[in-house]
Amino acid sequence: MHNNRLKILLFVYNFKHKKSVDFIKKLYENNFKIDVIVAAKLKEIKKPKKIINYKANNDYVDHPSDLAKQHNIPYYVVDHNNADLKKITLRYSIDLGIIAGARLLEGNIITLFKKGIINFHPALLPECRGLDSLLWSIYYNFSLGVTSHLINEKIDSGLLVLKKEIEVTSSDNLVTLHKKIYNLQLDLIVPSLKRIILNQTFSKLDGNKNYNSYMNESTQYKVLQMLDDYVSLFKKNNE
Repeated sequence: MHNNRLKILLFVYNFKHKKSVDFIKKLYENNFKIDVIVAAKLKEIKKPKKIINYKANNDYVDHPSDLAKQHNIPYYVVDHNNADLKKITLRYSIDLGIIAGARLLEGNIITLFKKGIINFHPALLPECRGLDSLLWSIYYNFSLGVTSHLINEKIDSGLLVLKKEIEVTSSDNLVTLHKKIYNLQLDLIVPSLKRIILNQTFSKLDGNKNYNSYMNESTQYKVLQMLDDYVSLFKKNNE
């Protein structure tokens, strides 16, 4: 494991969830030990119908609890804003929280973590905050990418750790763009944690920019109509 390592708590969902599982695998592949996992139960959330399914199917994904057993990681099923979280962070002397799946975390939870809680947002901040960030980035003609940041009580705000754009090519569609952004989240885990271990100074993100909710169906159709023009605008110049 890494020298001067951080004591890590990983936030996940307590169901088959690709990001939860892939974060566990990525951390262990790169010799980062997870000291404890806190898993939130499934909640039914009302949201508009997706007119195109561009996300991976979770049906064939492992359950996070299975990987926790495999790596001997203590695993607690508890609401992420529950008061029990304080007991867990103290018991395991946690330095850093990592979000691989979580609801909005309250300020009194965030302050429990000595080094903070890092999130990997599938868009560039502060321009594109909130939900359905791939779709809204296309709608507003924002570049696509990933931002890792130490969160505060505002949505997709806090301190900027790393930010990187994806490369768009003429063959891209919503499925391939989503996959590139997802893979970039995984790729930014290690360099982001190394920056935190080195105690680097991080700049504040503008938390006053508007944030987006789930995109309604009619706007999704507009995004589909805009997609070809968006790809033409952002594809590599030397393609």
